[in-house]
Parts: sequence; C-alpha cells; structure tokens
Amino acid sequence: MSRALIESSAFFKQMEEFGFFDTVEEHLPDEFTMIYEIARILDSTEHGIAQALAPVMVLSGSNDRDHSLDLHPIPQVADAEEYEADLIRSVTELQRIYPYQHLLPEPVFLQRVAERSLWMPRPRVPKNYRYQSDSDRFAPDDRKQKVYVLFDTSSSMRQHYRIHLARAITYLFLQRNQRELGTIFFRTFDLTVGELRSARDVPGYDQLISDVMHVRALGNGTALQRALEQAIDDISHESMLSDTQILVITDGVAHVDVDALRARMGSSITVNTVKIGHSRMHVDAKIIEDQVYHSSSEDAMRLRALLDQRHQLESSLRVASGNMRSESIKSQLGLVERQISSLMDRLSAHVETSYGLEIQQLSSVYVEIDDISAREMFSLPEEQVAELEQLAEALLHELRTEHLIEDIKRAAILYDHLYLLMEYNTVDAPRLEHVARELESMLDQILNRPANDAASLSISEMERMQVRHMLEGSVSSGGMSLARLLHMFWIRFQRWLATKRQDRLFFKMLHRRINKRPVGR
Repeated sequence: MSRALIESSAFFKQMEEFGFFDTVEEHLPDEFTMIYEIARILDSTEHGIAQALAPVMVLSGSNDRDHSLDLHPIPQVADAEEYEADLIRSVTELQRIYPYQHLLPEPVFLQRVAERSLWMPRPRVPKNYRYQSDSDRFAPDDRKQKVYVLFDTSSSMRQHYRIHLARAITYLFLQRNQRELGTIFFRTFDLTVGELRSARDVPGYDQLISDVMHVRALGNGTALQRALEQAIDDISHESMLSDTQILVITDGVAHVDVDALRARMGSSITVNTVKIGHSRMHVDAKIIEDQVYHSSSEDAMRLRALLDQRHQLESSLRVASGNMRSESIKSQLGLVERQISSLMDRLSAHVETSYGLEIQQLSSVYVEIDDISAREMFSLPEEQVAELEQLAEALLHELRTEHLIEDIKRAAILYDHLYLLMEYNTVDAPRLEHVARELESMLDQILNRPANDAASLSISEMERMQVRHMLEGSVSSGGMSLARLLHMFWIRFQRWLATKRQDRLFFKMLHRRINKRPVGR
C-alpha cells in the first residue's frame, strides 16, 4: 500500500517531470520545490493571480481550430499533381503559359516574353502529413500553432520569488496547450540573449520543461528589444515558424521601438506578455534626448527634421546680408522654435507616461500580475497537510525495509519541501516538523549504518553525482542541511571502500604467507 501511495504521488510525479530527479550537470535551483506549490495555486481558477493570467494561458486561435484535422490524415500526393502560379524562367516554357495571355497585343506579349513576366502553372512538392492521433501529448506538425517563449533572467527576478512564478507560468502554459503546439522555441534574456532551445518531439519537450525548471536569474539588465529582434530573426529563418506567437515573461520595464518591431513582425507574428510586479522606469533628461535622436515615432522624426531646419536657418542668419533678409530668416527661425518647443513638450509627456511600457502597445494580450505572497501561497489546506504526512510515512516504511536510491532521492526532496513549507505555514509547522524530523532521522540512520551494512547503499558514480547535485547547497530552516547528510553519506561510502581495500590486502598477504610455508611444517 505504501509503495502504491509513493508511485501515485502527484508531488513526486511533478518533481520527476521537472527533471529534479535526474539532474547531473548542475545543482538544483534554490528552493526548487516551491515551483510545485506555485503551479498548484495557478492551476486553480479561484486564486486572483490565476484569474489574471487566464487570458494569456490560452493559445491564440486554439478555440477556433478544427481538431478533426488531427484525426484524419491527408493522403499521399504524387509530385506534379499540385501546382502554383509562377513566372516563366526561359522562352522554352512559352508553350506552358496560361492560354489567356495569347490574347495580349503582340508588342505587349513580346515585351513580357523579354521581361519573363508571363505566368505559367508550375508543379510543386506537395505537403504530406503523417497520420495523427487523438492524444493530448505534444505531437507537433506544420498545421499547429508555433510558440516562442522569451524568459527574463535579470537579477530582479530573484525578488519576491518571481523566477519561481515565471517557471510555473511557463510550465502550465506549455502543459495546457500541448495538443495545439507545433514547435516550441525558448530563449532567456537579461543583459544578453541566451541560447536557443527548441522542442520538436516528445523527448525534446520533456528536456525543455527540465531546462525551464533549472533557469536561474543572472544579469543586471533587460535587453528586451534585442531579445524580440532575435526571436523575429529566428522565426524568419525557420520555415516551420510562419505563424508564431511570442510569449514574453518579464518583471522589468524596458524600452522597445514599437514601430520598428511591428514592421519586422508583419502579420504572421503576435506577441503576448506577462509582466510580474509593478515596477516603473524613472525617466530623466538623457532618456528624453535619446528618444529625440533615435526614436522612429512620427513626432521624433518630425522633431529631428525641425532641429536640422533650425541649424540651417541659424547658419543662413550668420551669413545673411541686409536687414530684410535677416528679418525674414529670424521670422522663420521663431516659427521653427515654437514648433520645436511644442513637439518637445508633447514628446516629453509621452515618454514620461509610456517609456519602458511599449511592450504593452506591442502585445496582443498584456497581463500585469502582482508579486506572490509567500505566506498566502503556502497556507496549505488540511487535506494537503495530511497527504504530506501520509507520503512521509509511506517513504519511512519503505526505507525501513530497503534502501533504494530512488526512495532516498524522494526522501531528500520531501524533507527539503517540508522545511520550506514550515518557514511560511506557521499554523501547521509542528505537524510538518514532526514528519520532517522522522525523515531526517531515517536519512541520518541510513547514512551512518555500520560499515558491514554499507553494501546496501552502493550506487553508481552517475547516481552519486545526481544525489550530490540534488542535495548539495540546500539548507533547511531549523533542521540538518541536506548538504551535511550527503557529506555524511560520502564519508561513510569512502570509509566502506577503504575498509574493503584493507580487507582485500590483508587476505592477499595472508594467502601469500600461507603459500610460502615449507611443506610438512
């Protein structure tokens, strides 16, 4: 019964889905189990943040999509049975042009022959699709919606658990829209733009989820303009991303050139944005000056033209001869100055109210959510506290009889999660502490067993690396750190190896001495 409870646990299933049991190359993020609790809250429809996120969590156009396309395959079509209109490439193709063009006047016809501007039907390679299933798992093909996720990893994402919230949002968005997703692309951005990750099949999708769960806040800036330009460039070079939704998840304010980005996006790319927190950018004179000389808005371009005109008038005034000419230039100069002043005031007011928030204008769906309240997020209902207690008891029961490495990993993760919850859930802290102490005692007992029982803990080098990265650096409040538990395990394992080596050496030397004894003595 306890084994069935462990294997069916939603907590362990999600930890496995996040890739937290198989981490080898790097350590787990700080307070990594918090993502489970945040995702649990966001998955409900009652919490305020979940309600605010609802418009952006639905893939655009998914409600109007004909799901029957996924159930009925398109048959194989031989080459040259599909055609598209194309211009002729040589005079040898004249016999294949559309017949109506022979009605053109002869001079016009000959001119179009010379210009190669006559039309003909040209065979094209048909689009063939594999047989589709009605599974809700990720199964990409060219007819499905493509998604490009831009994930903010600036240092401010460390505040108020924003990085955890962003991971949970990304995870739930991808999970809820698996059926509709074609190809998924993912980049992080801070001062620089991160490497491109993609998912084109189920293993790639699972790896991408794990990569998202291990993302950390790194840089001190938010290069949103560069990230969007890179995403648009990636899309333009990827034939499978003709119709794509870019999902931006950020906590910062960063200026972007809306007009320039819209021109590059065209009609096939849409942007949706989730902004975490309510930070705003301070606008100073330098920012306003920068907008005057670099913005592509109509006001900024008109202002630059007026500044150039003022400079020319001032140069003309310095070399003007005669009072009438000077007065005329001064009159024009005064008019230009008034226009400059009016445009500068208007541009300054616009910059002060919208600078750093242009992503809101660029986005088809823009959602701004509050920072999460940790104490509210981790106030567990009674049934969940009881579920955690039962899960701990089931693990303790299994570990008393057999020391499987999978159960040791589960116990370590559950131990860490219990102490994390205790920090914020003061009401149920004594109950959580009780089961956490029992897990701690069990782990301590396992890692300090006598040397002759250490064989039950022998694991491969890869598993040792996984356990080390899983537990190292995670210190639970008020309890023994998991790093110390691992350290104790490692020391015990080394002692066991040393004892085994000494035993082998002793018996080898003893055997050698016995063999050297003279016969008959």
